[in-house]
Amino acid sequence: MCGICGFYSPNLGLSATFLDAATRSLTHRGPDGLAVWTHPDNIAGLGHTRLAIIDLETGQQPMRSPDGRFIIVFNGEIYNFLDLRAELESLGHRFRTRSDTEVLLNAYRQWGANCLVRFNGMFAFAILDTEKRKLFLARDRTGIKPLYYHHGPEGFIFGSELKSLLAWPEVPRRIDVQALTDFLMLGYALAPATCFRDCRELEPGCYMEVAGDHASTTRYWRWHRSEDHSNGHDPLGVLERELRTAVAEHLVSDVPVGAFLSGGIDSSLLVAICASNGGSQLHTFNVAFGEADYDESSYARTVATHAGTKHHEIVLGTSKGELETVSKLLDQFDQPFGDSSAIPTYLICREIRKCVKVVIGGDGGDEMFGGYPRFMHADVIRMMRRIPRWSLRAIEMALRAEIGPGTDVRRRGLRLVGAAMEDEESTLVTLCSILRAKDLAAIFQPHISLQVGGYTPRFQFNSAHGDPGGSELIDATVNSTLPADYLRKIDVMSSSQGLEVRVPFLSNRILEFAQRLPNRLKYSLWENKLLLRRLARKYLPPQIANKRKQGFGIPFDTWIGKDGRREIFALLQRASSPIRDIIRPEYLRCLATQFASQEWNRGQMSRYSLYQRTYALWSLERWLDRWRPAL
Repeated sequence: MCGICGFYSPNLGLSATFLDAATRSLTHRGPDGLAVWTHPDNIAGLGHTRLAIIDLETGQQPMRSPDGRFIIVFNGEIYNFLDLRAELESLGHRFRTRSDTEVLLNAYRQWGANCLVRFNGMFAFAILDTEKRKLFLARDRTGIKPLYYHHGPEGFIFGSELKSLLAWPEVPRRIDVQALTDFLMLGYALAPATCFRDCRELEPGCYMEVAGDHASTTRYWRWHRSEDHSNGHDPLGVLERELRTAVAEHLVSDVPVGAFLSGGIDSSLLVAICASNGGSQLHTFNVAFGEADYDESSYARTVATHAGTKHHEIVLGTSKGELETVSKLLDQFDQPFGDSSAIPTYLICREIRKCVKVVIGGDGGDEMFGGYPRFMHADVIRMMRRIPRWSLRAIEMALRAEIGPGTDVRRRGLRLVGAAMEDEESTLVTLCSILRAKDLAAIFQPHISLQVGGYTPRFQFNSAHGDPGGSELIDATVNSTLPADYLRKIDVMSSSQGLEVRVPFLSNRILEFAQRLPNRLKYSLWENKLLLRRLARKYLPPQIANKRKQGFGIPFDTWIGKDGRREIFALLQRASSPIRDIIRPEYLRCLATQFASQEWNRGQMSRYSLYQRTYALWSLERWLDRWRPAL
């Protein structure tokens, strides 16, 4: 985990004066070193903050090529750098360090942009070609490492976080209403937009080339299913081999490595494989909650005992939440972020950093291997769309009549029926959203509604037949939700503590395997993660391999207690709250009252939905109050 930033301004419209401030804004990402480099003509500059993981003594950045032509700043890890180094040495390249940074730099010198398809790792980097006066930037396939930029008349600015861009006075602070709508609907903004209209995010699997006043973006990789239905290979054996290889690659480090252990299948399987690789005793980490619906600590302890790890458990009771801590972590995102699971992620990262500065995480398993119930729900909805519309309306009326099934069943049924009656483009968003698009007009102030117009979801999914279901929702989840929500959350929360998180499920070979794996081996209408469960049964106790999916969340409403709920209520009700310029006061009052009193219509909204909506509004208020962006 490092921080990178820089500028490129051949017309000298930007001053190098602000490069130091931009770099210092990223010191939490790299507490082991800080350095800047500026071109003699002031046309460009690069900044870097370092978390030393590999080649602790000679891997400093910005790093220059031997001839001085190329300068690089790099955030991430290249896991196959030793193989690439051997190949480059055979082609005549010589190395002065043991770092993967120098391998990356020489790979670009040798192959140009084609080097990207050779990298197995997580990365965001920038290389300046001083001879051609050209800047090259790239981001890894799935968006594990972030990269933001601003391109204006004065020049080009980039950084690992938005705060490094906003350190420059040339970057305006204006709201992107479309990104803001994405946030309210989903809990996060979707790349390439950010909630700052003049700041963009380089999309995963893309690179940029900037020369003079021109900047172009090219995609070099995209998740795309090409299911292999042949019976000529053993998918379980292939998955086991590839996952063991990926884990071994991700354990390479010059410092100790730990592991997240939620108690779910993905993290438990990775821990078991890590332990089976031998070596020193692995440190594992888990958060325990006071409510059974949110607590998997007993499962985590079972796995830790089974794998022989040194286990650390953070115990969080109820009514002990610290709003000051949550406010601090919300500020780390630099734009609104509505996923409250950032709270336990932040707390566990803070604890982990006391022991290690590299940790293995299970992100990608649910997304690629069918772990979320919404995938099977999408298939159910596809079948429901074949039912006559009048029949769906009759089912809806019956569910609203409050007879028959219990409250939770009726509410879920109404959600599925409502999604089935949406147009095809909106169905997938409906399954993943916090709000419904048709409710936006009643939530936004009228002048904001005019700017939004008709909300158009921007999920990336592939549907040749125009009838999206579970397969297409997997596409949308990997392409959009994974980088915008889950990976963003883990990057921001871990980097705030100077911690690096590695994700073996997102290694190249696992990605390629998952793209070929037929859906029938991912999930059914009755069970999720079919193939992963089969592998888990080989490595884990039955109660772990067979347990149902349980999200990594927090009982936010009870954790902050009555006083915390009242404080959020007061914050959202202040006449001076900037959120009131965007959100209707009557909506704020209604939602905040229900949250504070814990009294609401459970037939219309779940407990989780209520506190997620409230948390999202609190996040928005914090962002508006901190940055004061213009509409």
